[in-house]
Amino acid sequence: MQSPSDDWESPAAITLGKKLLAIAPERGYIKASFFAGENFVNRGGRIYGGFLSAMLDGLCGHAVRSTNKEVTPQVTLELKTSFLGRADVGTLIGEGWVRHRGKSIAFAEAELRREDGEVVARASATFKLGRPSVPQT
Repeated sequence: MQSPSDDWESPAAITLGKKLLAIAPERGYIKASFFAGENFVNRGGRIYGGFLSAMLDGLCGHAVRSTNKEVTPQVTLELKTSFLGRADVGTLIGEGWVRHRGKSIAFAEAELRREDGEVVARASATFKLGRPSVPQT
């Protein structure tokens, strides 16, 4: 498993407080933490499900992206999220992994846990993979 690096993150991932903890491109695996702040709370005092879904989408996407040999665009076609437990303000630990990758489609899964290890949400995602970028001359 490779050690975490200063991997480029999107502005959305930065907003979600994402920090890369581990990555294993040969397995299509990623582990990251997120910080859910007070500004992520819904009226019930818990972390809003949309933020949890965004974290899971990012984990799935990063796992798929880690398997790219070349720079290829990808887009989420479908994301199914199951909310399983309570998510409060604080750090969440997530893992994402590729289940299958073809030439144009990839399938990935992810889960988020509280620091005490309790699973709060799981997701599965389908991604459309683009063609490698061709350098402009």
